[in-house]
Amino acid sequence: MSTNSSTALITGGTSGIGRAVANKLAALGIHVIVVGRNAERGQKTVAEIRAAGGKADFISSDLQDASSAREVARRAVELGGGLVDILINNAGIYPFGPTHEMTEEMFEHAYALNVKAPYFLVAELAPLMAKKGKGAVVNLSTMVADYGAPGMSLYGSSKAAINLLTKVWAAEYGPSGVRVNAVSPGPTRGAGRPPGYTR
Repeated sequence: MSTNSSTALITGGTSGIGRAVANKLAALGIHVIVVGRNAERGQKTVAEIRAAGGKADFISSDLQDASSAREVARRAVELGGGLVDILINNAGIYPFGPTHEMTEEMFEHAYALNVKAPYFLVAELAPLMAKKGKGAVVNLSTMVADYGAPGMSLYGSSKAAINLLTKVWAAEYGPSGVRVNAVSPGPTRGAGRPPGYTR
């Protein structure tokens, strides 16, 4: 394993895409900090990475408001020895269904996790990256953010917001050496994804 003093914070890092990213970065010698709601799954993820020779920590959080996002950022900076070099905004929820069946609670939950949490994580961490003169933010988006599809009103629109925020953050922090990008993976193999599934 190569030597790398970088630290990466990965939301939704205990399963699916997030866990695969955590494993890959850890194998490259990066200290990974995974965030998730399920403590058992989080500890298992960290244990497996450590058993393979990687460095990993877990932060338990549901990322449902600005204060929880700011607290995750604060803890990650502590665990990272003063800085998070890479932020991967992966956690997300997929509420599928026609607009008239979506409730206010579903709306609030989707936008809290898909938009508010990344927003305030970036607000806390990107300025620290900019001060150092380097860093990276990767936002997980989706192809349905770019076209209208039945049943995708909440998920698609929340990710469309992330696409725009990616451009804004690149304009704000890019001149200071912070790379900000979005990736839009298609369907992936893994556990079944029922309505409301959170990665």
